Amino acid sequence: MSDSRYSYDENAEVWPYFAMTLLSLVLLPSTWKAAIRAVKPDKDYSPKFENGYKPENYEEVEKFRKKNRKSKIFTKTNIFIAIGWIILVVVAYFIHTQETPEDRKRFDPYEILGIPSSATEREIKSRYRKLSLKFHPDKIRNIVNTTREVMEAQFVEMTKAYKSLTDEVTRNNFNEYGHPDGPQPMKHGIALPKWLVEERGTPLVILGYSCLVGVALPFVVWNWWSGTKQYTKNRIHTVTAANIFEAFAKSNLDNFAFEDLIRLLANSQEYKILIPGISSDTVYDYLSAYLSREKVEDELRKLAVVSRSVAILDGMLDIASAFKNATLLRKIISLTQAFTQALPPESNELLQLPKVDKEHIIDSTSSTLKSTFCLSDEEQKEVLGITSDDDWKIARAVAFQIPTIEILDAFFKVPGETVVTPQSIAHLVIKFRVSNPGTTLPTPDPKDLEEVDNALTIKKPLSTNDIAPQVEAIYAPYLPVYIRPKWTVLLVNPRENRIVEPPSNVTRMYIDGSVTTYKIQLSAPMPDQIGQYRFLVEFRSNAYIGADAVRSVVLNIEPAPKVEEIEDDISDPEEDSIAGAMAQLRGGKTKRRPLDDMSEEDSEEEEESSSEEEDSDTDINTDTEDEEEK
Repeated sequence: MSDSRYSYDENAEVWPYFAMTLLSLVLLPSTWKAAIRAVKPDKDYSPKFENGYKPENYEEVEKFRKKNRKSKIFTKTNIFIAIGWIILVVVAYFIHTQETPEDRKRFDPYEILGIPSSATEREIKSRYRKLSLKFHPDKIRNIVNTTREVMEAQFVEMTKAYKSLTDEVTRNNFNEYGHPDGPQPMKHGIALPKWLVEERGTPLVILGYSCLVGVALPFVVWNWWSGTKQYTKNRIHTVTAANIFEAFAKSNLDNFAFEDLIRLLANSQEYKILIPGISSDTVYDYLSAYLSREKVEDELRKLAVVSRSVAILDGMLDIASAFKNATLLRKIISLTQAFTQALPPESNELLQLPKVDKEHIIDSTSSTLKSTFCLSDEEQKEVLGITSDDDWKIARAVAFQIPTIEILDAFFKVPGETVVTPQSIAHLVIKFRVSNPGTTLPTPDPKDLEEVDNALTIKKPLSTNDIAPQVEAIYAPYLPVYIRPKWTVLLVNPRENRIVEPPSNVTRMYIDGSVTTYKIQLSAPMPDQIGQYRFLVEFRSNAYIGADAVRSVVLNIEPAPKVEEIEDDISDPEEDSIAGAMAQLRGGKTKRRPLDDMSEEDSEEEEESSSEEEDSDTDINTDTEDEEEK
C-alpha cells in the first residue's frame, strides 16, 4: 500500500543530482558553440596592407574599430557559461563528499550478521546468539541514550537478518520483495527542502515565481517580438523601409539623383536610435563630410553614423528591386561604392588609390585603372600625379588588389536540354574570370566555356555556385566597419530599362585567372513566342569603383526538336489470327493480313474446294453407272 504523503529532500539527497543534470543539459551545447566561435577566424574590417599608408583620420578610425570590436572571450554568453561551470563543479563536489544515508543501503542479511553467504544454518544461529549477547537491550546498561538507540536499531536489523535466513515467511518476503518485512511503501518525493515549500519558504517561492512568470518571461517575449517587428529581413528598421518605399513610389525613378538618395539615407530611423536627438540634417552633414574625406569636430560620432550607411543601402537596394528600375539600382550600387571608398558618387576610379594627387586626376585625366597600369612606370606616375617612387609603389600595390571582372560568356540553358523552348524553365549561365590592372590573361580554353550536363547539374543546377573560394576582404581604409565584398548581378531588359530578375550576389570566385561559373535560376518561364530576345548582364561591385562589367546576352527561343519514331520489334497481331482475336477482345491494335498472303491462301482454299467437288462428282457418276449396268 503506497503512502500518499510527500517527503521532502531535507538531507539534500536528490536535488544536487537534479541540479547537476539540468546544468549539464544547458552547459554542454552552449560550451560547444562558444568553442566553435572562439576557433573561427576573425572577420577583420579590411586587409592589412603593410604599405605605411594611413588616412587623415586614421587614429579616430582605429579608435572606433577597437571600441566596437567584440571580444571573443569576454562576452556575456561566455561569462554566464563560466559561472554555470563553477556552479556545476561545486554541485559535483558536494555530491562526491556527501555520505550515503543508511536507509538507502541495500539490505544484506549476511553482511549485517557478518558471515559469509556459504554459512550453514548452525553457523547462522551461533553467530546470532553471540551478537544477541552483545546488543540485546536487556544486556545494555550504563550508556547514554544516543548509544542505546543506535545499538537497539542494530539489534532490530540483526533480528530481521536472522529471520530472513531462518524463518520461512521472512525468507520468502526477502526473496520476493528484497526486504524481510515484505513490500515497502512508495514515497512521492520532492527534490526541494521542506522549508522552501512550506511555511518560511512560501514567500520566496511566490516571489520567484512572480518574477519569472510576471517579469522575466514577458520581457523576453516582448524583446523578441519587438525585434522581429521593428526590423525587416535585411535588418533595416521598418520605419526606414516605409520611408524608402514611399519615396520611390512617389518619384520619377529615372530622375532620382544621388543627392536625393543621400537625403533619403540621412532620414533613416537607425541614426535616431543610435544617437538619440540627432536630426536628419546633422546626419546629412556627417555623410557629406565623409564622402569628401573631411574631418569634423566630433569625428567619432561621424564614424558611428557612417558605420550604418552601407547596411541601410543594402536594404534600400532590396526595396528598389521591387520597382525593377535599372537606373535606380545602378545609382544605389554606385553610392555604396562611394561610401566604401569615401568618395563622391561616380568619382574617377583612380581616386580610390592612396598617395595620388586628387586635384591632378580631377583636372587632367579620365583614365581607368586598367589603362593606367598598362603604361610604363613613368607614364603611370604622370597619370597619377605621383613623383615619389615609394608613393607610386604604394598606389600600385593597392591597385593590384582591386579585382576586375571579365565576363567571357553568358547564355540561357535548360538543364538536360540542347535548346531553350517556349514556356520552359531555364537558368542563366555566366562564365567569367578575375584579373588585376596591368595583368594580361591568356585566351581561355574553349572547354572551360562549355556547360556539360551531368547528374548533379541536372538535379541541382546552382550547385556550381559554391565551388569557388570566398572573396577576400576589401581595401577600405576610411570605412570604419567590415563589409563582405560582393558583386550584384543584374539581368536588364535594355529596351525597357528594367530588370527581369531580382538582383543576386556573387561572393565566390577564382582570383588566379581560372574561369568561374555562376548560375541564376530564372523565376519566370521563357516567352511563348519563338525568336531572339536581347538582355544585358551587369556585374556591379559594392566595394570598388571601376570594378564593374557588362555584357550583352541573347536568348534564342527555338521550337522543341522532333522526336523520331522508333518501330517496335514486336508488331501488332493479324486481325484474323488467334492472337488478333484476343487483342480485339482486349481493345488492342491489330493489323490486316498482307494481300499476297491472302491470295495464296485463297488460291489454296479454291484448289481444295475444287478437288472436293470433283471427288463428289466422281462418286455420284460411278454409282449411276453401276445402277445402269444392273
